[in-house]
Amino acid sequence: MKAYSKFLDIVEKIEKALLCISVAVMLVVMIYQVILRYVFAHATAWSEELARYLFIFQVMLASAIGIRRNSHLQIDALIHLLKPRWRMLSTVISTLIGVVFLCFLLVYSIDLVKTGANNLSVGLGVPMSIPYLCLPIGTVLMILTSVEVIFKQVRDFRKGGKEE
Repeated sequence: MKAYSKFLDIVEKIEKALLCISVAVMLVVMIYQVILRYVFAHATAWSEELARYLFIFQVMLASAIGIRRNSHLQIDALIHLLKPRWRMLSTVISTLIGVVFLCFLLVYSIDLVKTGANNLSVGLGVPMSIPYLCLPIGTVLMILTSVEVIFKQVRDFRKGGKEE
């Protein structure tokens, strides 16, 4: 489990680097777009499209980090009412349900990438399979981090419910 966690530490560092780069690129592209639109009264389709695709990519990468840190959307008030062992059990169950959903999403996102290869984006002129790749990549990352969350919760449950 330690080797798997170290592997995910490296993956998370790569994700964070990609997030930093993509946020910077998106910021520059959006500033460029605003200046063109409001100063020169001329807008480009590619800049808006690129910003949109970068944002979707960022959401998929950040979701994997959010799952690993257990900071996704949940009703904390109800969860904190539970005793630590029941809280761990509810986390395992909800994460398992999430993994099942992610497996379905992975299958359908791969089909989407395949069909997107035949279409070109309007502004950038790239095959739509390129922007659609964020779905299977993000889904695989979320599944990998979910597996780690499940194993850590089970390990802590076996130790008697002592949370780290």
